[in-house]
Amino acid sequence: MERLGRMTDAGRAVLPDMSPKGFTIDADIEKALKAESIVWENFQKFPPLYQRVRIDTIQIKKKQPELFQSRLQKLIDNTREGIMYGEWNDNGRLTE
Repeated sequence: MERLGRMTDAGRAVLPDMSPKGFTIDADIEKALKAESIVWENFQKFPPLYQRVRIDTIQIKKKQPELFQSRLQKLIDNTREGIMYGEWNDNGRLTE
């Protein structure tokens, strides 16, 4: 929203820390990504925005184990192949 000039002061007031330092990866997700060196290496090569978006879509389902695991497995499978998927950059408007 900031990049698009659409963020308001009211929106900024309720946002959590959106900086890269304010984002943490769930320990279970990080462990799964690091289990295969090629997966971790490929993941590290992806844009930071992509990394945060993909991780967040998994983390928000932590209390739904089946969905959490299926999303994590999809990320691992695609990352192993070096594939970025989904609408993580709003059709290019949010690319860093």
